[in-house]
Amino acid sequence: MSSFGRKRVDGAGRRTSVRRQVGLLGSVVAIDGSKSVLIEDLCPGGARLLGRHLPRPGTQIVLRTSELAMLGRVTWARDERRGIAFDEGEQPSAGLCLGLQLRGGGPWEPPRSR
Repeated sequence: MSSFGRKRVDGAGRRTSVRRQVGLLGSVVAIDGSKSVLIEDLCPGGARLLGRHLPRPGTQIVLRTSELAMLGRVTWARDERRGIAFDEGEQPSAGLCLGLQLRGGGPWEPPRSR
């Protein structure tokens, strides 16, 4: 049985899930406007985003790509990264997450500084 998308509790009591790296361009729409993002990884329960001036934790958002529009909430922020949790009933399937990973060309890697 695959562990894709399954939630687990780590030793610190935090809920985590196995995510697939996708490297897709998208946007986050919140009450204060829209921001471009890179979706670094994705699972049926949430995603990790990279972008500038993204909403704060607790903010309700819509994550959009050409194939996806999901309601969610920002759950954590660290520098220019955000974690989002999709609203219950709005979660993408494991198959969609895997399909987006394959179309995204594999894991995204940041440019190396010279």
